[in-house]
Amino acid sequence: MAGLALLVLIASAMGVVAAMAVDRDPHWVVVSDRTGGELARASIAASDGFALRYRNSVYESIAEEQFEVLDGDQLNLVELRADELAVLEEYYTAVGATRSEPGADRTWRIGVERPPIALPLPVQATALGQRTLLASEQEIELWRLVADRDDTLVVLTIEGSE
Repeated sequence: MAGLALLVLIASAMGVVAAMAVDRDPHWVVVSDRTGGELARASIAASDGFALRYRNSVYESIAEEQFEVLDGDQLNLVELRADELAVLEEYYTAVGATRSEPGADRTWRIGVERPPIALPLPVQATALGQRTLLASEQEIELWRLVADRDDTLVVLTIEGSE
């Protein structure tokens, strides 16, 4: 009887681990140049999404765009964050921004409701904007990937584990 109880306990534990693995199914944000040449990739859990951080050229402060990965080849822009409220109001016409919780990276934040964004996502990666991909525990400075090139456009795609 003790053996059967142990088997049930092990099977239950394996089920919990399997459920966690499905929720944390790894995906990759792949950064390519315009011709499709891979420049970098970052692992993400699909449920976590990723962010793009950049330095606003007018206010010279930091802003972030938080994305979630949707089924298919789409992203959802879910939240905007910025150090200065004016960046959200002027560049995103975001009304109703609130102060972030104490200790957050950005001072201001606002949820976004916009249609999904089709992939691939072209992104300008200039030294002025210092656009950086924030994915799970990884930061990729996109602008450094193209620093020695004439073309500063990078293209983001999502690859899922198959």
